[in-house]
Amino acid sequence: MPMIPQARKQPGQARSRHVVAAILEAAARILERDGYAGLTTNKAAELAGVSIGSLYQYFPNKQALVAALHSRHGEETLATAREALRLSDGLPWQAQLECLVSACLRLHLAAPGLHRVLEREWPQFDAPPEDNPLDAALQDCVAEWLAGGGLPAERAPRLLRMADSLIHGLALEDAPDEAELTRCVAAALAAYLTLPRQGPEIST
Repeated sequence: MPMIPQARKQPGQARSRHVVAAILEAAARILERDGYAGLTTNKAAELAGVSIGSLYQYFPNKQALVAALHSRHGEETLATAREALRLSDGLPWQAQLECLVSACLRLHLAAPGLHRVLEREWPQFDAPPEDNPLDAALQDCVAEWLAGGGLPAERAPRLLRMADSLIHGLALEDAPDEAELTRCVAAALAAYLTLPRQGPEIST
């Protein structure tokens, strides 16, 4: 696996965090509109309203911007999953699963061009699950939810891989139907969760 480009430093103060957030949002908007070829550090700095020197304090090149956007996406996915499960608490697990799938689909459908770049053109700039604390936190979140509903918590890793493949594969189609995709993905995941156990579960 190629080395993942790293930010030069992490923002410490509130103002620095605001600058980095503005730079990443600008880069995301450019990727959504123009694709990877259209992204340059100069364009990102200009759209963010910061100097190129300020951008280079944190990001040495546009590859580092893409890697940082992968991390931001991981944070957004984790927050989205937690919120969907919180809002659907008390519902039957099938309804909770639909809420979870719907929320994650909306996250991707809001910026399909950006996610095409992240997931299809430059997936290698995302840390592998075994080295990604955000992926570990998401897996723990889903495993806890499964256990609470009397479902096999050990299936969380494969469930997430299935969801990732289905959502990224289907949500990035042209003009997808959100309601139909939600039902399709949720039904596939529910079918896996209700498969009878046959021997030891494989979770990795």
